[in-house]
Amino acid sequence: MRKLLKYGVMTGFLISLFSISLYASPEQMRGMYVGWFKKVPAANSKARDNKINIIIEKINGNTVSGRSIVAGNERPFQGPFTTKGNTYTVKASEPGDDRYDGVFTFTVKTNERKLAGIWVPNKPTASVSRTEYTLDRTEFVYRSDLELPENLNWTELYGDEAKRVLGFDGAVELLTEDVTRFNASKVLLKKEYLENLHKGDLEVLRNSIYARHGYSFKNRKMRYVFDQIDWYVPVSTDVRTKLTKLELQNIEAIKRYEKHAEAYYDGFGR
Repeated sequence: MRKLLKYGVMTGFLISLFSISLYASPEQMRGMYVGWFKKVPAANSKARDNKINIIIEKINGNTVSGRSIVAGNERPFQGPFTTKGNTYTVKASEPGDDRYDGVFTFTVKTNERKLAGIWVPNKPTASVSRTEYTLDRTEFVYRSDLELPENLNWTELYGDEAKRVLGFDGAVELLTEDVTRFNASKVLLKKEYLENLHKGDLEVLRNSIYARHGYSFKNRKMRYVFDQIDWYVPVSTDVRTKLTKLELQNIEAIKRYEKHAEAYYDGFGR
């Protein structure tokens, strides 16, 4: 009986090892991981946090390569990784030919679909010496039916964030409820609608087209608006070839009205 018990325990142990080796593959790291790129310490930073997409594209031996997309910047990275069960620890460097390059150190837990770690710039500054992130595995598919959320209404394009980040203490441009009335990726926008929109509404309406394609915004105002939207995933810094004929028509129409539209302002503390 004792021999049978020992044999059973050993068999179970071998099966567990076999299962880990069978299902835990570095290839499972591949994919997109999206979440907030948080500067540390936050109190010392003059810039707000941004949404980041870390894309692991290739596994070659014990080396991982991919790219990061954040705040309108797209940078490649590459580096070695170590393995412990379903957890992979990566240290990947950006090329170093850009003054904002640095080093990513993160772990990927494939069974939890999570990626977490830090990024340290090659040239730390007073405002940014380290950035932390905990990201979720995400799939991106373009969908024309993605809508601007209703709670976007009256969102301040800079708002309290401007007061903290920019030291701005004056009127702020607001959005109105009209910005969510039509989907510029699905409906051909008519003159009667566009001519009554404020400048901020037109700007967000136009950029909502790019956002559905995963455009990563350099414009700080647009990052502030779209980073807050759950369906928004930054995947590229150039989506021009992805735009549909309808979207291109709407973009051109919106631009014509943006030139002459009035901004809708309000003040802090109202």
